[in-house]
Amino acid sequence: MKRKKTTFLLVLTAIVCSAATVLSCHHDSPEPHVRHSRHTILLYIAAENTLGSYFRSDSLEIAEGLKLLPDTVQVALFFDNTYSSKLYYGSSKHELMPIKTYDHNVCSTDSAEMEAVLTDVFRFFPAEHYGIVFWSHASGWVPSSYKKVRRRTFGIDNGQRSSQSDEGPQMEITTMANVLAHHPHTDYLFFDACFMQCVEAAYQLRHVADYVIGSRAEQPADGAPYTQMLPELATGNIDNALRIYYDYYVSGPGKAYGGSIISAIRTDKLEALAAATKPLVQALFAERTEVKTGDVQYFYPVIASEVFTQYFDMVNLFYHRCPDEVFEAWRRTFDEAVTSQYISRYWPSAARSWLQEVRDPAHCGGVSIFVPSEFYEDLGWNAVFHTYDWYVDAGFNTTKW
Repeated sequence: MKRKKTTFLLVLTAIVCSAATVLSCHHDSPEPHVRHSRHTILLYIAAENTLGSYFRSDSLEIAEGLKLLPDTVQVALFFDNTYSSKLYYGSSKHELMPIKTYDHNVCSTDSAEMEAVLTDVFRFFPAEHYGIVFWSHASGWVPSSYKKVRRRTFGIDNGQRSSQSDEGPQMEITTMANVLAHHPHTDYLFFDACFMQCVEAAYQLRHVADYVIGSRAEQPADGAPYTQMLPELATGNIDNALRIYYDYYVSGPGKAYGGSIISAIRTDKLEALAAATKPLVQALFAERTEVKTGDVQYFYPVIASEVFTQYFDMVNLFYHRCPDEVFEAWRRTFDEAVTSQYISRYWPSAARSWLQEVRDPAHCGGVSIFVPSEFYEDLGWNAVFHTYDWYVDAGFNTTKW
């Protein structure tokens, strides 16, 4: 499973050198030409990890997707994998070609390195609109205490040019938000990565993109069907893009995986959602109350894990814990913010070796929420939660958590 996978796409993954049919063997341009367009799509691939072998199929899909793009759209593809760190260019008229080879092993999860790559992209590929898709391992905002190492928030870079290790630096979402804030606003951020559609991460990113797209659950390592999705994302058809993703795993070529969960959050509605959530939080979590979650839909099926939280569905939590009239009023605000919600009956979980069931899809919303617990105190997660804007704006800071 991939604990990972606005019109500017940033996809994190690996492109192997042997994919010559996709990444053509042009020599790097000594001085890359500045290429203007209406839309720039950046694919940012962080694949110096155990996902390193999975990007070959996605690179083939991206190459086919380029042919379907409007003439007003161009693609910048950065990848850091087990072979090299390179920046590519492509469009409907130009197959992917390398324009810059970085002279060192780029740490794709380091803030300064990401800053440098983004500076190159905005310099070489100026546009009126941008979008970002991140492709890699991920765990939303939650840092892991496993082996005293923060294994995943977004991305892993083992620094060894190896596909056998997931030990290495990761990027906190607060750091990512700070890096992105230095660059032009994007139409969307698409996380082709596990667990990224949590309200805490989306809220932290609300000032850098119009939409945040992703899944609150584990996602197959096969990732997104880029041939079909790229044209929709490039032209701003976000709901169509999500429907394509969902259908691919529910009834299309990826149906062997059993299903998928994906949603889109409209960030300009998130502060209203925080305001609507605040009284619910203050009522439920007051005086450091441990809120019962036994009947709440989760998306990581290992209780008391020291690697991931259980990623409780935000809608399902308040559905079970709030009076009907309070929940219904709150749900209307939620639906204004989460504009697309695709939730299959089942989803694939590597943690439990196969399918897990969504017990009540009608009362789920495609976004997870962190539920503070005394169990998380020793792991440090409650303390890290304090550093996120959602903690304050949704009222958790008044609850003694």
